[in-house]
Amino acid sequence: MIKKVDHATMVVSNLEDALKSFENILHLTPEGGFHLTAPGMSMAMLPTSGGARIELLGPDIKGETRFARFLRERGEGVFGLSIFLDNFDEEVKSLRGKGVTIEEDYQAFLFPENPFRIAWIPAEACHGVWIELVDWNALPDFEK
Repeated sequence: MIKKVDHATMVVSNLEDALKSFENILHLTPEGGFHLTAPGMSMAMLPTSGGARIELLGPDIKGETRFARFLRERGEGVFGLSIFLDNFDEEVKSLRGKGVTIEEDYQAFLFPENPFRIAWIPAEACHGVWIELVDWNALPDFEK
């Protein structure tokens, strides 16, 4: 079952420019200085007063990640939604039983001491928007 819709992900070509725009227009700044750079990608999480967040991802355009392919093929824009599930295994199994394509993965670079499971539903199945399913029970407490 959905615990919460946590954030919308936007793919941008230049993270620093995007951060300036979001601060200037919406007065949003990275949460707790949450601004990471990993091989092939930089990202920042922008919290809102209502609890929802906007994740800005700046992939290496030459990379082969789903984010880089999105940027090359579609340009900047809304990539997807991140949804936290409290019964991850049951939901993934149920969706697969309905014929939904799901790509399972582990997310380790955000919290190396606490990797968590995620599953991706490709954009083709959800009208152009990737859906990221996150195992709520595996997240660190400060992320819930």
